[in-house]
Amino acid sequence: MGHKTSTRQVIRQRSSVWLAAMSAVTGLLLLLSLVRNWASYPRLSFAAWVLFGLAVAWAVFVRPAVLLDASGVTLRNIVRDVHIPWTRLTSVTSRWNLKVLVGDQGYNAWAISAQVERRKSASAAMLRVPLPGRLHGAASGSAGPSVTAPQATAASVALLITAAKQEYDESVVQGELPAAPDARVRVTWVPLVIAVVLLPAVLVVVLSLT
Repeated sequence: MGHKTSTRQVIRQRSSVWLAAMSAVTGLLLLLSLVRNWASYPRLSFAAWVLFGLAVAWAVFVRPAVLLDASGVTLRNIVRDVHIPWTRLTSVTSRWNLKVLVGDQGYNAWAISAQVERRKSASAAMLRVPLPGRLHGAASGSAGPSVTAPQATAASVALLITAAKQEYDESVVQGELPAAPDARVRVTWVPLVIAVVLLPAVLVVVLSLT
């Protein structure tokens, strides 16, 4: 879109946030216990397992998210990111989990799965997951904080993305945003995640064999 936006909405589900928090607390307690008893009973192999568990919990529960900003939708999965510009997005489905479609090609969001929702209207679901501000305001560089919507479900996030897409189209028609017909879907692998998980895994294997 030619502008760098500072407004970004980060969407995760409440279950992932709670599981990540529980994993972090458990891991820290185990590490503190190991440190306290290290002088009399060093357990390097167990420490490696704890670090490996924390790395997996971060990769599975913390990193995955759906990001919305003025340029489009980014599906941040475990080891790769998929950025879909608004001009390329054609539809969104939420039968099993959130899937963003670009023509016949679908991209699944690891962070947002289908859940049984309480009986609420579509407008109530949208109120739980607020839009990331006017898109033309975001594109002009207006500052805004990142927002996490832990109660999001596949259906409510699908509604949110659809509404944001419509807002983008209207802004382009009204001349508030420049059209970007040449924008492309970007699929990016994230080596950092692989390294964070692989290093403690290798340490576990090495210590198990010694």
